[in-house]
This record gives sequence, structure tokens and C-alpha cells, in this order.
Amino acid sequence: MVGSVVRDRYGVDSAYAWRLAVVSVLCIVLGGGSIYLPVVGLKEIAAEFGDRRSVPSLAYMLGFIAMGFGGVMMGWLADRTSPRVPLLIAGVSIFAGGWIATSGGELALYVGYMLPLGFLGNSATFTPAMNNIQGWFDRRRSLAVSLISVGPALSGFIWPQVYAWLLPDVGWRQSLVIYGAVSGSLMFLFALYIRPSPLVRRGHKAREDHSALPMPSSALMALLSAAGFCCCTAMAVPFVHMVAFCGDLGFAPARGSEAVALILLTAVASTFAFGRLADYISPITVSLLCSLIQVVSLSGFLAVNGLFSLYTVSVIHGIPYIAIVQGYALILRKLYGPTLAGWRLGIVMLFAMAGMAVGGWLGGVIFDATLSYRAAFQAALGFNLLNLMLLGMLYLIQRRRVLALR
Repeated sequence: MVGSVVRDRYGVDSAYAWRLAVVSVLCIVLGGGSIYLPVVGLKEIAAEFGDRRSVPSLAYMLGFIAMGFGGVMMGWLADRTSPRVPLLIAGVSIFAGGWIATSGGELALYVGYMLPLGFLGNSATFTPAMNNIQGWFDRRRSLAVSLISVGPALSGFIWPQVYAWLLPDVGWRQSLVIYGAVSGSLMFLFALYIRPSPLVRRGHKAREDHSALPMPSSALMALLSAAGFCCCTAMAVPFVHMVAFCGDLGFAPARGSEAVALILLTAVASTFAFGRLADYISPITVSLLCSLIQVVSLSGFLAVNGLFSLYTVSVIHGIPYIAIVQGYALILRKLYGPTLAGWRLGIVMLFAMAGMAVGGWLGGVIFDATLSYRAAFQAALGFNLLNLMLLGMLYLIQRRRVLALR
């Protein structure tokens, strides 16, 4: 009887499962905070390094790339131990990372963002949580997946406001130290609440079924990875440089922070809507729709000339901001089925994070070369058109396969 109560309390679709989802989102919010300091404090950081915007942009890029590689490793580690272990490592690493990144010059900044904050810190949150939470739900799995998916957006909404409040008084270095101390400590505590999925049976996982794939598995993974890289490269250019872009237009930095907040608030709402929509029109179609919307937003950034148009385009840019990445996870599960290997999501997310990294860095490099963001937005639009072509190819191949089976 006691064993039955314990199983129900920590079973699939239990109240604990929902509490776990909320705690997992909180860990994602905490882990992602460091990556937004170069967004809000881009000019302040650049001012210490010869007014080169490529310096904070490179720190942002290194943090995202390291997070992508670390996500694959942390997913592997969580499968073989417990999703609690990566979070414990991340708590300690983030605590130390805030101090390391601010302890010296460019090298310290890069090392801090790449290793303790990225590879060992932020990487331990999203991918392991997404893999773990799907095993805790049966009836409302899509809602739980959407909840985890909005974690990065919530992080991006909260931390820019915190930094905008801290930067004028304490500067970017002390702001990052405060972030590391607060987030690292809280994440370490939250990690103690995390349990592995009750469906995990080490050594007894069924083999993947590739019979329903529209193309060879290696080709499908390559296509989705390339699509993730292209869409996120395009997505990151205006997002990372929003505050600096607003300053160049003559607006106060607070207006840029508001535009970033609009992107992320819109992303939170649209993620749940598109998650439900994917149940009716397929996740491939939803991702294709998101790509089309991003083409509209990037074209709009080329024509921004006032606050109203800036806010409008920011809202449009936020619609696919998280939903398109969530779509890749849903596509993988739909095509591979419930026996999907966890590392596949880690690989696709690695390329998506690399795209976010390259996009942020590329925007700074192009600005330094042209002293304008116009060419950067045009490059972003080019990457998004490539994403649209790749997703369109997958849609047509899958549709042809479905029609052939009828």
C-alpha cells in the first residue's frame, strides 16, 4: 500500500510532475541569465575594449556555442546518472563563472562565458529538462513541452530588466557577479528537487523505429540541424543588437529593453498557441509558418523609422522566436516516435544554439565594418530564406510520402 502511494505521488501526470515542470522552468530562467548581459550592456562592455562591439558579440557567441556542445554532454550525463547531477554542476559553475568572466580583460570574458557560464552552466538546463519532462507526462505532454519551451523566453524577459536596473549603478562587471551568485546558489538548491522520469529503465530502452522516416535518418538530422542553424542565425541578429540598434536610431536604451521584452512576451504566448496548432496541422507545417513570419519581421527591421514601427516589428519577430525551435523537438518526436534517442534533440539544439551565437557575433562584425545594421539585417534575411527552403523541402518530401501511402 505504501509503495502504491509513493508511485502515485511521483508517477506520470502526477502533481509532482507539474511541480517538476515549474522548477525545471525556473532552472532554465536562472541558467540563461548571463547570455543577456551582452545584449543589454553591449555598448558598456564595448566601451572598455576600444568601442569594439565585436567583443561582447564574441562573448555572446562563445557562450551560445559552448551551451550547445554542453547540452549534448549534459543530456548524455543526465541519461546515465540523473537530471539532478547536471544542475548541481551548473549551480557551482555559474556561481564561479560570474567572477571569472569579470576578473580581467578580453580573455577572461571569453573564458568565463565559454566554460563555466556556457559549457558547464546554461547547457545543463534546457535539453536535459526537455528530455526528462516528456517521460513525466502522457495525457498533457504537449502542454508540458510548451511550458519547458518558454523557459528561455522568460529568462530573456526577466534578466534584461534586471540588468537595465543594475547597469547604471554598479556597471556590467558587478552586475554579472551578482547574477552568478544569485542564480548559481538558487539553481543548486532547485537541483535537489529534480527526479528522473519514472519511465526511464536503464538498459531496457527500445530501439528507434526508422520505418516512418521520409528520408534516411542521417539526411533528416542534417536537414533539421541546418534549418535550426539558419533560423537561429537570422533570429539572433536583431535580438542581440536591439538595444544598440535603438541607440543608433536616437532612442534611449530603455526603449531597446522594451523591444526585447515585447519579443519575448510575444514568444511566450505564441509558443503555447503553436504547440496546440501542431496537434492539428503537423509540427512541420507549423515550423514552416514560423519561418514565413520571421521573413516578414526581418524585412520589417530594414524599414524601421520610429518607435511604433519598432515595437510592431518586435512583436512580429517574437511570434516564431521560441515556437520555431519547439517545432524541431516536435518534428523529431513525430517522425521517430516515442523511442526517439535523447541525443538527437541535443544535436539539433547544438546547431540552433550555434546559429544564435553566430548571428549575435555576425551582427557586431558587420556593424564594425559598415557602421550600420542594414547589411546585418539583410544577411539575417538571407539565412532565414535558406531556413525556409530547407523546411519547405522537408514538408514536400513528407507530404509526397504520405500521399504515396494512401
